[in-house]
Amino acid sequence: MATTLPFHFKLRRLNDALSAMIVILAIYIFMLPVLPQIGWWLHHSAPVLSRPAHHAAQVAQAAPASGPAIPLDNRLSIAALGLNEPIFSGDSIYTVNKGIWIRPNASTPDNGSNTVLVGHRFTYTNPRGVFYFLDKIKLGDVITVYWHSKAYRYVTTKISVVDPTDGAVEAPTPSSRLTLYTCTPLWSLKERLVVVSELVAS
Repeated sequence: MATTLPFHFKLRRLNDALSAMIVILAIYIFMLPVLPQIGWWLHHSAPVLSRPAHHAAQVAQAAPASGPAIPLDNRLSIAALGLNEPIFSGDSIYTVNKGIWIRPNASTPDNGSNTVLVGHRFTYTNPRGVFYFLDKIKLGDVITVYWHSKAYRYVTTKISVVDPTDGAVEAPTPSSRLTLYTCTPLWSLKERLVVVSELVAS
């Protein structure tokens, strides 16, 4: 003869199931910001051949990677980071929520001086954080900006951490320069990670 479970027992099972779901969701929310870091570590844990400290001699011959055609108008490409993202223009600070934002008060690659690009380190909305791996960049890494169908190639010359109030990072420069910056550390607005590169080919 079939027996039915007491109501309080059913209620307890439902409560246990909901508790388990809440714990799993909390773990997911907590782990989401560090999952890309884990993936980077796993991908780069295998030994690789050391690369030259300076890539300038190779920049002029650098060619886009093979694969599906990607529109080259107004994009930032950093092969060392596996980054290839569109650049958005706009006067509103909320433009940075779309991805990489070219600062309206700065220059553009075709006009020389200091081109300044900013992006979030991490967000829970898409895009998750276009500059998540900016801390992995190294001196000598090549950075390419495709601007109005023309490629501008830069070589990283300086990496620093500055105070958010340091306006010098966006100041005009006599040379053609590219400045990238984002918040650091990962969950904080405390400081800015700044990557400076100089134009070597266009």
